[in-house]
Amino acid sequence: MMTVWRLRPGADKRIRSGHPWVFSNELAASPKGLIPGTPIELQDAKGQFLARGYGNPHSLIAFRALSFDVQEKEPTSFSFLHERILSSWQVRKAAGFKGSFRLCFGESDYIPGLVLDYYLVEQNGKKAQVFVAQLVTAGMNEALKESVEFFKSLVDKAISAKLTDLDWSNTAVVIRNDVGVRKLEGLQAEEPKIIKAIEGVNLAHIDILLNSASDDGLIKMACDLHEGQKTGFFLDQTHNIFLAVNLFKNWAKQNKPKSVRVLDLCCYVGHWSTQITRALKSLGIEVEVSIVDVSKTALAFAKENAEREGATVKVYEMDVLEGTANLASQHYDIVIADPPAFIKAKKDIPIGKHAYIKMNTQAFRVVKKHGFVASCSCSGLLEEEEFRDAIRKASLRNYSEVRSVLRGGHAADHPTLMQFPEGFYLKMYVHFVQ
Repeated sequence: MMTVWRLRPGADKRIRSGHPWVFSNELAASPKGLIPGTPIELQDAKGQFLARGYGNPHSLIAFRALSFDVQEKEPTSFSFLHERILSSWQVRKAAGFKGSFRLCFGESDYIPGLVLDYYLVEQNGKKAQVFVAQLVTAGMNEALKESVEFFKSLVDKAISAKLTDLDWSNTAVVIRNDVGVRKLEGLQAEEPKIIKAIEGVNLAHIDILLNSASDDGLIKMACDLHEGQKTGFFLDQTHNIFLAVNLFKNWAKQNKPKSVRVLDLCCYVGHWSTQITRALKSLGIEVEVSIVDVSKTALAFAKENAEREGATVKVYEMDVLEGTANLASQHYDIVIADPPAFIKAKKDIPIGKHAYIKMNTQAFRVVKKHGFVASCSCSGLLEEEEFRDAIRKASLRNYSEVRSVLRGGHAADHPTLMQFPEGFYLKMYVHFVQ
């Protein structure tokens, strides 16, 4: 019989609105002694059903809801989780994703604690698929402890649903439990694990396939799906790159430049600059890309990716907050400022906002007149109004006439729920410098 937790009187408003979290101080009794990840039925103070999910007595977020349906008796079962993932897969296909994408975005896909990326890959002329999973809560860690069995069954069901034609023999699975957030759940960070490999496929240096931003084809991006940052690639900027590339392409058609200079700050493996290069080269424009990152490994991938699309590449290994002043003598038509999250906790907000001001000040300093700056933030704790204020201060230090001409946000594979504002984190603006 499932363990039942009750809420204090009046503590049920958020969960009734569809929010998936309950905090420990909202429970009627202390949950101590329960094994983290245990399936839980949540009831209100009068004993009425609210939701089913899993609990963790050692976490501030004590309960996470998987289902608000009273008929759903086993929300942590493989069959239930498979149904949820297949549903999110259908959404991605309907949105037009033909290559790689985020398959499950935790709470926003109704599976709290699971981040799952799907990569369509190619190596030596052979296509395959790779699932890269992060299990960031005790509940998901427990539910997917038999991970090989879970993913094998998922692939079989996906084939039946015509979501993929790649079978288990052409499937790899990587578990990336090397994230510090697991410690908040009483879990240990672990080394990346390849729990299902594909013979002859090197996941440490492989081409993933993504929707091209400038045409109907797929673009190749070399990266490391075994030990690369996050899950090996940052998929969340897809929508913003598509919007910006379309803008840059229309600008190029109108102005007909012979060459364009691009500065890609915090480039990682060069997704922005590679997509921009492909779009501008299709118009017969020469593209020079300067890639900047602190990681030598990331820069090597970025150089490979941009050169494959025809760019001339200059490499700068440096901390963008410290060394970008060295680029002040050069000027660029397009500057991308897409840093990692500067803000990890509320106490970091003032310092983090200052870092955004500093980085964007440097970006506006090196952009040409009549050029573009794309400013991004993936810090969920930085309110959008505060991010806009950081950009305003940065622009005023350099130019008096800067127009924000494009606003971005989340792609369809990083959906958001109106009842879960914590899922909103990504912000992007493109500015035209007069």
